Amino acid sequence: MRALAVAALPMLALLVSLPAAARGVAEGSQLFSQRCATCHTVGQGDRVGPDLMGVLKRREESWVTTFLESPGAAIDSGDPVANELVKKFNNIRMPDQQLTDDERKGLFAFFRDCAEKGSCQPGATGPKLASDATPEEIEHGRQLFEGRVALANGGPACIGCHNVRDIGVVGGGTLARDLTFSFARLGERKMTPALKQMDFPLMKELYGKAPLTDAEQYDVKAYLAQVSRDGTPPRKDRDFFYLGFVGLGVALGFIGIVLGGRGRSKDGERGDT
Repeated sequence: MRALAVAALPMLALLVSLPAAARGVAEGSQLFSQRCATCHTVGQGDRVGPDLMGVLKRREESWVTTFLESPGAAIDSGDPVANELVKKFNNIRMPDQQLTDDERKGLFAFFRDCAEKGSCQPGATGPKLASDATPEEIEHGRQLFEGRVALANGGPACIGCHNVRDIGVVGGGTLARDLTFSFARLGERKMTPALKQMDFPLMKELYGKAPLTDAEQYDVKAYLAQVSRDGTPPRKDRDFFYLGFVGLGVALGFIGIVLGGRGRSKDGERGDT
């Protein structure tokens, strides 16, 4: 009887592990939809970044783990695979991905499951993802962010407090956090409620009675997702350069007006005499 019980232990362990494995795949699929689907697919071809079908067959798991933690560091270290990828995909650097061990294991379980199935399309039946936005929706989100299109409920434009890479002539505001990598950092799961609830003291004050509509929330999210696709950091000196340039132009224009006015005044005096 004891021998039979011992023999049954491996089978029992397998039965217990199957639901856990399934949960890992499901959690990995959800994580991929929230954090990765903006730039990658699994079996539908390259997007902003490479198709990740079979990625754990092409690359060592340890390499993928290290690359996810800091793609920029891998590129700068001279890693040949990392540099080949960044060259192939228009020098777009993937932002660092801060994943817990459980999140990484779930994501890898999802990749392996997809490789066995031959294709995966996570999130296809759920809410529309930012990665599925049209160019028109992304551009509309940019216009809303910059204030070129007014928000329906009268709220202020995001640019008054926030900056993102290469926005406007002199950049955005510096009162609140730079949002260049906000979507890469938060993903669908956190970005969607953040735009809906505006759950920060200043945001509540500004948008409590003037919330973004559902369509505005989606378009702004789509725009921020698009911005996050380029992993290079925004230029920190950009605002100062342009502000100095614009300030110089204004000063010279003012001096020109003053001197021109004096010249016309002297000519008028000569004419009177």
